[in-house]
Amino acid sequence: MSGQLAMVRGTVTAAKEQIHSVRVDRHSGYGRVNTTPELWLRDEKGQEHRYQGGMFGAAQPGHRVAVVTRRTSGKPVAFANFTTGMVHDGEELTISTSVGSTITSTLGLSVLLALPGALVWAALLDTIGLGDHAFTAAGFQLYAFVLIACVYAGLRIWSRNYRERARALRDEIDRLLTAKPIPATRT
Repeated sequence: MSGQLAMVRGTVTAAKEQIHSVRVDRHSGYGRVNTTPELWLRDEKGQEHRYQGGMFGAAQPGHRVAVVTRRTSGKPVAFANFTTGMVHDGEELTISTSVGSTITSTLGLSVLLALPGALVWAALLDTIGLGDHAFTAAGFQLYAFVLIACVYAGLRIWSRNYRERARALRDEIDRLLTAKPIPATRT
């Protein structure tokens, strides 16, 4: 993980909402504006940098900040506001891996995989000579159990691996931010 991140420290010169789209319903007159927080900061060398993302909403002009990005894509993964003492994680570090969210995801993915999985199920049972039983009531119940159990197990394994990757990424972010010690708490 080391060396995959870059950091820019500086002072916020502008923090505003960038409008992406405006949608107005002709019948009701109600509208919807889609915006993304935009951050401009000047680094120690005087160079201006522009970033976009939900984590920059708390920035104000004059705040001392640091933006941690991926070296390859330039995508922000963390934002430290030293003026307020807060560190904001990017979207890729805030995915919920709780048991409840895993169960909800399992049910959703199982529904998406049900039809293609049924074709595989029938082919597998046909291979072992049980093809006639694939679409019986008992066959469907067994299929549903196997499908849900496999999706749940896969998501639990993915969740564990995600937590390990996120922990390593947070550790690298913390190392970068403490290179020049400034106390901050994580949100």
